[in-house]
Amino acid sequence: MKRFLSVLTTAAMVLSSASALAEYDKFNCVTNPSLQLSSLECVTCGISKYYADQGIELNPSHRWIALLGLLVRENKLTEDGGRGIVRDSDAKEVFLKEVIKRVQVYGVCSEFTVSDMGSRSKNMHDMTAQDWKEFSMFITGDKVPSEDSYDALAKKLGFKSNYGFWGGGNGPKASLDYLFQGHLEELTLDEKRAFFKEKLNQALEPEYTVAGEKKEKAIDFVRSGDEGMGLKRCLSEIRDKYFKKQMSDQETYKMCGVIADSCNIKRGSLDQKADFCAHIGMGLRRASPNQPPPFGGSSPRQPPPRPATSGKGIN
Repeated sequence: MKRFLSVLTTAAMVLSSASALAEYDKFNCVTNPSLQLSSLECVTCGISKYYADQGIELNPSHRWIALLGLLVRENKLTEDGGRGIVRDSDAKEVFLKEVIKRVQVYGVCSEFTVSDMGSRSKNMHDMTAQDWKEFSMFITGDKVPSEDSYDALAKKLGFKSNYGFWGGGNGPKASLDYLFQGHLEELTLDEKRAFFKEKLNQALEPEYTVAGEKKEKAIDFVRSGDEGMGLKRCLSEIRDKYFKKQMSDQETYKMCGVIADSCNIKRGSLDQKADFCAHIGMGLRRASPNQPPPFGGSSPRQPPPRPATSGKGIN
């Protein structure tokens, strides 16, 4: 009888532990159906968990993460040219990895609002249902959005048309691209951050001098007044949090590991340079106590359910 009770107790402890782990994204994570449908819930919740493990409460901006997702979706995600993330599990994994890598480089802000926002519940955080509807065509849509659609969304986010760029377009989307211009695979993590820091300083340069005179900026790609205020506040928070004192390579790597685990993504060997969390130029040593082992993706936690849709993905 005692042995039977012992077995029951052990089983209960195992189930309790698994149940607690299954709630990884609910402990203090702001989420909603729109975020789940975008496949980005595990990213925002993973970021929250990384900071919660340090005793810091942080709910990252859903709009900022969605913006990073939009940038990733412009590229082909698989060798055969597939870009759809809803039905293609391989493309979805590449999509999430690329979003996480951008979080490592650029950091996150806690809120990114836009002018003329409608009302929203706490779970919607800094986006409305209509905001998500607009983003969906860029992140999960089956068709490649038009250039006008990109310009319209970039303008709403706070980017302005700029006729000072050489080549390409000069609409708001060109200004958005300019902000992330330094994201090139051959660059080291420090080089990517240096490019972005330069763009941050340009975006946040005061519009007026101490004497109250309007300044003539060499590069001006953020809208003035209320139209660009939300973007500037987000970028200012990112600069203060991540670029006045940059996150160390070890912490950058560790944060990626927590988010990857949240998304149930397998990671390769660091020694074989197969771990996507390790950027070029990172000073990482094997068996360092500050480095988590590669996650095998065998966690009992399940990723957010994939929405049921029909039709062909973007090719």
